[in-house]
Amino acid sequence: MLMTTAECLAKYGSFYRIAQAIRSGELRKLAHGVYSDDSRHRNIELLLKKYPTAVVTMMSAYYYYGLTDNVPDKIHLAVERDGTKIRDACVVEYFVPKGTGGIGVVNEELHGMALRIFDRERLLIETIRMRTKMPLDLYHEVIGSYRKCTEALYPAKIEDYLESFPKRNVIFDAIRKEVL
Repeated sequence: MLMTTAECLAKYGSFYRIAQAIRSGELRKLAHGVYSDDSRHRNIELLLKKYPTAVVTMMSAYYYYGLTDNVPDKIHLAVERDGTKIRDACVVEYFVPKGTGGIGVVNEELHGMALRIFDRERLLIETIRMRTKMPLDLYHEVIGSYRKCTEALYPAKIEDYLESFPKRNVIFDAIRKEVL
């Protein structure tokens, strides 16, 4: 299990006992402020623990939701514009408008991992927002996948989410024309 320094302090009681657990091999330090008592963890789990405000989005989210079968080369994470910058070579970072970083964020168990990820409705909004910056074939594949599962989408939720976005009318018109 991955733990932050605060979680380790709660479990072990002191920095000295944490250091003892590391020396004995019971605990491993993976990154600054992130520890593990298990040898099995995935890089995406480590990054989400290290950057608690980051959210899985775009290619990574498409893959985990089954909207594409393309396995992403890098981990795609979203942060708010003024949030913590992620300086990691295996991450593609997306900046979302200030105040929208927490909209549509869910904690889901996908592919055997607990992920902080945008729900499908918010991911659709991000897809439309970023459509000019993604490959055309990927865009068509994802939109096609969304068309197949329109009955699982909640248009009212999309409208609620869009209240906080600039250009909300343009985004909603594009969603209505292409998906709904």
